[in-house]
Amino acid sequence: MGSSTKQTISAQIPVELATAVEQLALELDRSKSWIIKEALTAMLAERERRHQSIQAGLDDVTEGKVISHAEMMNFASQLKKE
Repeated sequence: MGSSTKQTISAQIPVELATAVEQLALELDRSKSWIIKEALTAMLAERERRHQSIQAGLDDVTEGKVISHAEMMNFASQLKKE
């Protein structure tokens, strides 16, 4: 995402959201474009992190790294006793 080539996109957003972006840009002394780019970058990074976590869980299931419901309930019961 570090490309120096840029592309303009447009989106219709609620007035309240546009106002919040403008206010944040003023508070941080940044452009509205910077605020929106940061927000999109963070959202996409979080989405990728979640995807990787889900994939790791699915890989564990494929490899048989699972426990039964009964084992989990027993584990939870032990936690309550401590």
